Amino acid sequence: MAKIELKNLNKTYANGFEAVKDINLDIEDKEFIVLVGPSGCGKSTTLRMIAGLEEVSSGSINIGEVDVTEMEPRDRDIAMVFQNYALYPHMTVYENMAFSLKIRKMKKSEIKDKVTEVAKILGIENLLDRRPAQLSGGQRQRVALGRAMVRSPKVFLMDEPLSNLDAKLRVQTRSEIIKLHKMLNTTFIYVTHDQTEAMTMGTRIVVMNNGVIQQVDSPQRIYDEPNNIFVASFIGSPQMNLINGVINNNDVVIGQGSFSLKYKKKSIDNLEVAITTEDKALRNEVVVGVRAEDVALSKVEGMEPISGTVEFTEHLGSETLVYVKTELGTIVSRSTPSVMYAVGSKIDVYFKLDKIHIFDKETEKRIM
Repeated sequence: MAKIELKNLNKTYANGFEAVKDINLDIEDKEFIVLVGPSGCGKSTTLRMIAGLEEVSSGSINIGEVDVTEMEPRDRDIAMVFQNYALYPHMTVYENMAFSLKIRKMKKSEIKDKVTEVAKILGIENLLDRRPAQLSGGQRQRVALGRAMVRSPKVFLMDEPLSNLDAKLRVQTRSEIIKLHKMLNTTFIYVTHDQTEAMTMGTRIVVMNNGVIQQVDSPQRIYDEPNNIFVASFIGSPQMNLINGVINNNDVVIGQGSFSLKYKKKSIDNLEVAITTEDKALRNEVVVGVRAEDVALSKVEGMEPISGTVEFTEHLGSETLVYVKTELGTIVSRSTPSVMYAVGSKIDVYFKLDKIHIFDKETEKRIM
């Protein structure tokens, strides 16, 4: 079993910088969990503390019900795949993969069998006599994975392992790692700043910012029900449209100043449950969020149009992103590629009212 428990985990450096703040997280056995967030959010530091490469300031780490907080990395039964692969340049592929087994004083015949088996799984059996400098980025990545696999660890830790690969190879290697997880049937903890990797690879996603966990959930729930404005804007491409508004008596007022749109609460499903007259904070400023696919360029029943002009378009083959300049700011809509919109042309946009998100502007937390 390789269930991992992080309890009140903190990391503070000598200069006083708090990289990780009071993290509590349970990772189930055989789970593929992804830590995602912008640079400096604390995800790699968290991973390195699990690996034992970074000292814990306070809190504890349990792997398989054993407290490993003070254990040396070699005693934790984990394997780590680094962003830069960390291969020994003077060794062949075979020697790189066999190195940890030699340290364990395993028999040569057993080492050969294990390395050959893993090399076949990864499709690098014809590369065993080469050195890292003779390999492509994708091949080096497979060797790094193989070096971790031969140890049969309880936990695989991966720190942005695809960031040095080109776009096509990233997609290919991403699918290979997913297949690898299913085949090995063990726990994977994966760190990335790329939300596409997070959404496509993880059984659960941990969204982090400023050393704090913002939300832990399945990829779909994080996309559909973001806890706060940060998660809403970080997860999803293009970024969610965010527009200032207020809750005023029984109305949701989107936009303030010379142009605003007013909707009765009953127009929006469940809003009456989320907002009560007893909670004064919710009667102040709010932020209304709507994803690009929920912004229509044709009439939506029950909604007045928001008029604007086409600022620019992005043609992505299977879809077109249309950026519309309005008095509420620039609003982006996801459209079919068959309809062309000329830059500067007048256009109306509509929100799908059952798909909007409402956040308290002060706390930035989701209130609907």
